[in-house]
Amino acid sequence: MCSAIYIVSLRKSRSYYVPLIARPKTFSFFFFLPLQVGACGWVLHGRGLRVGRLGPTPLFIYNRSTGNDITMKNHEIGYLYVATGDKYIQEAIVSATSLKKLNKSVHITLVTDQNINNSLFDEVVIYPVDIKHFKEGLLYKVRHIYQASPYEKTLFVDTDTYFCDDCQEIFETLDFFDLAVAPDPTDPHKAKSPKTNKKLAACETYNTGVILFKKSLNNELFFQKWLEIYESKIINKTVGKENDQTSFIEAWLESNCKMYVLSHAWNARTPFFFTMKDAVKIIHGRHRNYETIKNELNRLPGSQHRCWLPIQKRCIKKNQGWEYKLSLITDKIKEYLKL
Repeated sequence: MCSAIYIVSLRKSRSYYVPLIARPKTFSFFFFLPLQVGACGWVLHGRGLRVGRLGPTPLFIYNRSTGNDITMKNHEIGYLYVATGDKYIQEAIVSATSLKKLNKSVHITLVTDQNINNSLFDEVVIYPVDIKHFKEGLLYKVRHIYQASPYEKTLFVDTDTYFCDDCQEIFETLDFFDLAVAPDPTDPHKAKSPKTNKKLAACETYNTGVILFKKSLNNELFFQKWLEIYESKIINKTVGKENDQTSFIEAWLESNCKMYVLSHAWNARTPFFFTMKDAVKIIHGRHRNYETIKNELNRLPGSQHRCWLPIQKRCIKKNQGWEYKLSLITDKIKEYLKL
């Protein structure tokens, strides 16, 4: 059984010469193994090569942007996608494209189940998996989101997102908090109290499609607990119609993490109603023309309190909309009739 695999040589033709260090209980031995690009789960992409295995921690990394550095390079800040299957990988490409257009220097990592060659992603982590159900895809995300990130400060985003503005300023939040998320507008499920196992009526869920977090002991324990709770529900078939968000809150209730609640501007769930006052930074929802949605969300100048109407796909402020104007006319008629 091999306990570790390290890349020690640069690319030679289409092969990498990979020394395997095998460490059985009684002895160790060392040999070179040539691997073709794309074989056995290896993948070449843009500026980096990264190989993983099923499990919470990648085995190793080779990153072209750092030359011969064969150690896992932790960048200070970066953006993380987790995508399995062609559909979600293509979504991640669209989202990452919108991010790179705004800031070409950002560092992006993709955690996925298959080989992908796209220069948008500075690092690609491969964890093969056979997903047969949507909740297994969510479990894949929960399993790898923390351990697979090479960053000290990470902004994880779902694949169905679109960046409207540079988001570098959000990382300053982690100087004071362990993680940050935005409310979920519609999730009806309630977290259970770790003390009484009863649902907490006043405890709303947060949306886990955009998560800002940093590397810390508190977060390491929290993300592990989140995985344990959600995986247990799936194995024991008690998850019901819940997604991973209820388990997220239940794990947080047992943690020491200091969490900040972001506004909808940082996670605009456009399929649903929500209010905001600042310009939207990240659209979260599937649209054919993101630029049109972006322009409508941020149409009103300055910081104006407004409401997003998902069916009409437009924003209204307090003194807009036919309902508001009708109410004004109705009030005037009532006042007239009283006279």
